Amino acid sequence: MLQIKVEATSANVCVGFDVLGISLKLYNTFTFKKSNDFSFVGFLDEYSNINNNMVYDSYSYVFKTLNKEIIPVEIGFSGDIPVSRGLGSSSSLIVAGVFAANYMLNNPLSKDECFTICAKLEGHPDNVAPAIYGGLIASFKDDLGYHPIRYEVSNKLKFITIIPPFKLKTEDARGVLPKMLEYKDIVNNLSRIVNIPYAFKLGDIKLIKQLFNDKLHEPYRKKLIKGYDEIKEAIKDLDVALAISGSGSTMLLISYDTSVIEKIKFLNYDIKVLEVGSGINIKEV
Repeated sequence: MLQIKVEATSANVCVGFDVLGISLKLYNTFTFKKSNDFSFVGFLDEYSNINNNMVYDSYSYVFKTLNKEIIPVEIGFSGDIPVSRGLGSSSSLIVAGVFAANYMLNNPLSKDECFTICAKLEGHPDNVAPAIYGGLIASFKDDLGYHPIRYEVSNKLKFITIIPPFKLKTEDARGVLPKMLEYKDIVNNLSRIVNIPYAFKLGDIKLIKQLFNDKLHEPYRKKLIKGYDEIKEAIKDLDVALAISGSGSTMLLISYDTSVIEKIKFLNYDIKVLEVGSGINIKEV
């Protein structure tokens, strides 16, 4: 039986809209066992069929793409990544399905080729890239596809997720974004995103806080996230950087220690201290 563990991811990393992402050690675990028919274990009833299961969709897509006869499997699932909270839960389903299909076909595709399929299915690379490669990833696209570049992250940094009890759908979070942007706002983000890898490698939290000043999506999305402004106010004098994780509703704090948690407990949200992940884990069990 094949087991695939996929890490949570925090996309955008504030100023890196649809470009940057970082993996975090919180997992969804999937198993794939050859069977006579497809079956689903551990999923909610509504997702326990081939007509409404993203793991199956991405799994079957690989077989169709390679023009191979599909191999039926029992797909098992257990998950710690919260759904619709901006931590890459849906991306984990896509990644697991693609890599499982590749494994069942005796790995005709390289990791990079699997990544390209995942990015195509997801529509953007900023979640699937760190889920696959681990660490901090910046991706760009050309005529040949997406290209991920991995950067080091200092172990001096602590990553704290603040997970509200309410969901925020990606389509809703994208729906509040403006159709037009001003050049000064684009320049603001460009001047910061180019320095993010350097700041993360150094573990320079003061610099990271200066760089975490997005003008493209967070000013619009924060209105959908109860508690964002209160947290921003609570940490304004601290060496702590704040970002919306993905499209929300989770918020990501980066600091040198966890003492900042005492400042934000008033919200009574689920708070987790997570390490930077190392990417997808695939093994036989």
